[in-house]
Amino acid sequence: MCSVRRERVRRERDIARELGEPALYDPAWLNGQGRALAVDGIVMARLYGAAREDCDDCREDSLEQLCRNPAQVAALALWACARVMDVFNDLPVELLKHGDPVFRRLAQAYSDSTFQHGFEVRELTDLHEVCLRLDPNVLQPAAERALQVLLSGFDPALFGSCPPGD
Repeated sequence: MCSVRRERVRRERDIARELGEPALYDPAWLNGQGRALAVDGIVMARLYGAAREDCDDCREDSLEQLCRNPAQVAALALWACARVMDVFNDLPVELLKHGDPVFRRLAQAYSDSTFQHGFEVRELTDLHEVCLRLDPNVLQPAAERALQVLLSGFDPALFGSCPPGD
């Protein structure tokens, strides 16, 4: 097994252990919504692990692969929003008003979904519908913002410190 592949396998194992089972990107998560939409949990784990370890080449490869499937971008955004919601018990208004406009649309879809279905119910299909209506070229910046949110440590300053006009 080559060293790059060995590193990826180690990351996937470590991330799964850190997050517990099932991880938010697991295809069985949300009553099989991820599986039905062909979300690849391995790609999600690779991307998150590569970003956490600052492996730019692996991160870019995984991000490119993830963005080929709008459902995976939706799952990454859902994961980020769910983690923020778990920390703050709400989505900070700054998350809905600053940063990448496509991620903001996905965060708003998440907010609307929790309002409609309840906090405990997390609907991947609602975010997926938004992704399907978007130009595929705008999904990568949204995925990058979702990843930034996941890696932020949920410092409240992140959500209020966006540059003017962003």
